[in-house]
This record gives sequence, structure tokens and C-alpha cells, in this order.
Amino acid sequence: MNRRLATPLYLLPALAVYGLFVLTPIAESFRLSLFRWPFPSAQPVFCGLRNFADLLRDAVFWKACQHNAALLLMSLAVQLPAAIALAVLLHYPTRGRTLFRTAFFAPMVMPTAAIAVLWQFIYAPEQGLLSRLIALVRPGFAYPWLADPRTTLLWIFVTICWRYIGFHMVLYMAALGAIPEELYEAARLDGAGEWQACRYITLPMLRPMIGISATLSIIGSLKYFDLVYLMAGGVPEESRELMATYIYRLAFDEYQGRFGYGSAAAVMLFVIALLVIVPLQARSRRRSPDNPTGTAP
Repeated sequence: MNRRLATPLYLLPALAVYGLFVLTPIAESFRLSLFRWPFPSAQPVFCGLRNFADLLRDAVFWKACQHNAALLLMSLAVQLPAAIALAVLLHYPTRGRTLFRTAFFAPMVMPTAAIAVLWQFIYAPEQGLLSRLIALVRPGFAYPWLADPRTTLLWIFVTICWRYIGFHMVLYMAALGAIPEELYEAARLDGAGEWQACRYITLPMLRPMIGISATLSIIGSLKYFDLVYLMAGGVPEESRELMATYIYRLAFDEYQGRFGYGSAAAVMLFVIALLVIVPLQARSRRRSPDNPTGTAP
């Protein structure tokens, strides 16, 4: 069989699955965003772009966007550097290295509901583990960690970091294992110390993996839903709303049922994700090993 004909045939099953489960829902969201339902059981009414016009004036949606942006920046500024530091420390042969690797990665395989229950116990105002530890130095201490609208997302972000830092650590450890040991030996012969080797060898060689890790972190921050929904149920929506939780509340909450408006918010999330990810991927390709100068091909 001709190779030009064989390649599309081999790709056809994967393309069919991708089209059915990815492209079709995206197209359906675009279609639903052009309609409104007077009430959930009514027939949809075509409204054009009115849902998008209303969304641009929706203060709650833009507040949710700000929360997603804050989550994204905190992930890039805290989670990824901490994962790199842990990967470098656990890359060296030390006693208990396997145990520490397992312990840091274990939260990644835990069910989300179990993590939510665990950290709700840790954050309990009076009897929680965190409040009790602080009460050892400040007797009678109590604080509504998850009930204070000003700081709810901050404490949930700590939980998100605890869960995903091990995942990014494993990515960096895989990249560290691919760095040739000869580079470090040559650096030591030239008199370089550990910090200089890390700065001039380790970090530059980790750059492609840092790009991949940052991309995954950005995508995850934009579409994050589960832990926020499970842990902050009793907090006013506007103080802890993310784009994904707002979309869910619009489309599926029994008091809302605004499928068209929720679909418009989902389309906006899709567009925002494209505007963030596509330039990042283009920049990564320009800086790939095949094009080390970073110039356009």
C-alpha cells in the first residue's frame, strides 16, 4: 500500500474518536451559546450573540477570570519552582530517596473526594489539625480557614499544590535522568561547584521540560473545578468562583438552568485558553533544540 494512503488510514480511528469526543462537544457548545431557554423545559430561542454581550458585562464572570489568573500565577511562581527544587534534591542518591519520591507523588493518585475530605479536616476552624498545631503556641486559636471569603482560594491553592507538586516533580526527575553525566564531570574538572553546575547545566537542560510543565499547569489552572467545588461549597460563590465552577452553576444548577449562557461562558473559556496556550506553544517551538537561536523558521 502507498505510504501516503496508509498514513491517513492508520490515523482514521484515532481521528474518529477525537472528533466524536472532543470536536463534537466543542461545536455543540458553540451552537448552544446562540440560544436561550426561557426555563429549562422550554424550547430554545435563537438569540445570536446576546449571551456573549451579556457575558462581557457579567461582573461574576470577570471575577472568576481573575481568580483563575491568580491560580495560574501562583502555580507558576510557587508550584513549579518547588517541584524543580524537589526533583534536584531527590535526584542525588540519598538515604530514603525512594520513600520521599513515593510520598510526594502519592497525593496524585488519591481520589479528589478523599483529598477534599482530608483537607477539610485539616482546615476545620477549631478541631482541625492546622488550628490545633497553632493552638500549641496560641491557646484557644480558631480560624475559619475555608469560610473566610478573603482567603478561601489561597488555602485551596495550598491543597492543589500538595496534590500536583509530585506530578511535576516526576516530570523534572525524568528530564534530569536524561542529562549526560559527562557534562557535570567536565564542569567539575573546570572547577565548577554544585550551584554553578545547576545554574549553567541543569536549568538550561531542563528548559524543554519546564515549558511542558508550565503548559500543563496553565491548562490545569484555567479549567480547574473539582477541589474548589468540593471544598468551598459553603462560601459565597463570587468569592471563590472559577470559570469552570461558574459554567457548571449556570448550566446545571437547579435554580439557574441557563444552558445557552453557560455554553457561552464555556466558549469564552475555550477562547481564553487558546489565546494563552497557542502563543506559548509557538514560542516553545521557536526555542526547540532544532532551532536553538529562537528565531522563526
